[in-house]
Amino acid sequence: MINFRGKTGFLSAVILVIGLFFVVRNVQAVATSSIRGAAWWGNLGYLYFDCLDNVAGDRLDMPGNLYAPPEPYGFHFFATPCTTIFNHVSLDDNGDFSGTAWNYSKGLVTFNATTTPPDSYSFKTHCPNTCNLSNNCLACYNESDQKVYGWARVVNDGTWIRLDSATTTPVALQNWDYQIHSILPGHGVMPGDFIGYATSSIGDLSFNCASEGGGVGTCGGRNYKVYVNSLRVGHLSAPNWSYSQACTGTALKAVLKWYVDSGTQAGYEVVVNTVNNFDTATGNYVCWSGVKTPSVATQYIIPNSDPHCGTLSYNANYYWWIRLYASDGNGGYTPTAWYQYGAVDGHNGANDEETDSNPDSNIKTFTTYAHEFPTPLYSWSPYDIIVGTSTDFTSTSRYYTSAAPATAQDCTGGACAYLWTTTDAGATISNPTNATTAIVFYHSTGTLLTLRVTDPDNYVCSNSTSLNINYNLPIWREVKAQ
Repeated sequence: MINFRGKTGFLSAVILVIGLFFVVRNVQAVATSSIRGAAWWGNLGYLYFDCLDNVAGDRLDMPGNLYAPPEPYGFHFFATPCTTIFNHVSLDDNGDFSGTAWNYSKGLVTFNATTTPPDSYSFKTHCPNTCNLSNNCLACYNESDQKVYGWARVVNDGTWIRLDSATTTPVALQNWDYQIHSILPGHGVMPGDFIGYATSSIGDLSFNCASEGGGVGTCGGRNYKVYVNSLRVGHLSAPNWSYSQACTGTALKAVLKWYVDSGTQAGYEVVVNTVNNFDTATGNYVCWSGVKTPSVATQYIIPNSDPHCGTLSYNANYYWWIRLYASDGNGGYTPTAWYQYGAVDGHNGANDEETDSNPDSNIKTFTTYAHEFPTPLYSWSPYDIIVGTSTDFTSTSRYYTSAAPATAQDCTGGACAYLWTTTDAGATISNPTNATTAIVFYHSTGTLLTLRVTDPDNYVCSNSTSLNINYNLPIWREVKAQ
């Protein structure tokens, strides 16, 4: 745990050096993630996934002492959690569950395989990693369809609990793209939340009160869910800098974006490099954001004013890494493992996205543009455009090359390709793909003229102008009154 209470001065400097002296060679995501919360088991009460959440067992007046959860709670004598009963369920980056949950009536429920499940592992074809008795796997999560497959088992009496029920809404886990692919639309299920039902011969288990019809902010008087508590990164994308953005600004820019897969972000740290390793202690990086806490930002833009972030180069391939920070509840912050863009290590990497139109063959890198984008410019004559008369338009556009990526050159001698268009549907354009053209307009209001320029590397930019087109003045003749 790194405590960042101080923002300036000697203490901050010491903390920064201590917390960030590392060398990364082979970045791996978090090995396992903790599952918290409780599922509702009808008359049997709650099934708790972590002893930190247990209501009964570590509270002396609970069943079989006094009351059954969830209500009434009565007057409690608290005992330290995870002492009389210890249970904890985890989900690793291969998608495998492990550990035990606990119910005050049935006791421990295991996600570890000690015997072959009723379907003889027919579910394992849905698991992203090997799941069988030999590797102690009894249940898995498939991120591609966001569903949970397999079984859990009551330790005391051997009752099987099926997680991928065919008769109810099966258990599912919301990942990072909840706004695009929600596992329970309209119910505000956030990344890391489970929904659905597990089935057993002694009653079904609801993993989220929202699964029972509760909407956003309401669960019918009973508020519960099972969720992944650990902070995880679920999706990275770069450079998120489009042709239109490069045309209106600089081509030498990147926006690194990330999405949280579970947990609550309280800060972040980004490193960018041209080689597949970095060392912030010796300066072996192109850009290092430093630790940004507190922060809920989900993107990092280069260039910027951070002291350890250098400028990008044209036509260069960049690796990048990120780790997030969670609040420790005591004013400090705890980092996740480092996540590498494009690295298929567990749940991270397969969903990462290179968003530009200039990718290289390495899925772990994004590529900057080779040079600046063309600048479409033009003039016309006569300047006052008249409806029904011909007006000459001439391109004065500029373009750039890899040899001189920031030096503008004239688009003469056939270096650029052109396309002239207008919103005047009746207009006639004599040479729409030439550097010069004559246009006759037939409408006087709301007319846009656009010149699209394509350079030799097929980078495309457009420039539109709203034209003021007039009617020619009528010829007046004075007539003497009779």
